[in-house]
Amino acid sequence: MWPFTRKKKAEKQEQVQENELQEEVVVESTVEEKDEETGSTRKPVYRVIYDKKERKWNIRKDQAKRVIESYVTKEEALARVEQLAASKDMKFIVHKKDGKFQKKR
Repeated sequence: MWPFTRKKKAEKQEQVQENELQEEVVVESTVEEKDEETGSTRKPVYRVIYDKKERKWNIRKDQAKRVIESYVTKEEALARVEQLAASKDMKFIVHKKDGKFQKKR
């Protein structure tokens, strides 16, 4: 292998690693988000959703990539999301196992 191709491959791998690190950083803000199209403001909402692959209940914010916490039972997830919502003055939505909307608080 030529020395200049090794250098290019090393640089490319470093760029890929930097991009992966940048994607992992998720900024969660508790301030109100402003909708650019309508100009209205709305607070983010927590969601309790069932993950069929892992067979767990996940708590996640709207438009977030990562899961905040996972629980085996729905009751545990509901108890935790109520604590989170109360502490940050936010609402939450609960879904059924099939993904349909169940309730909003």
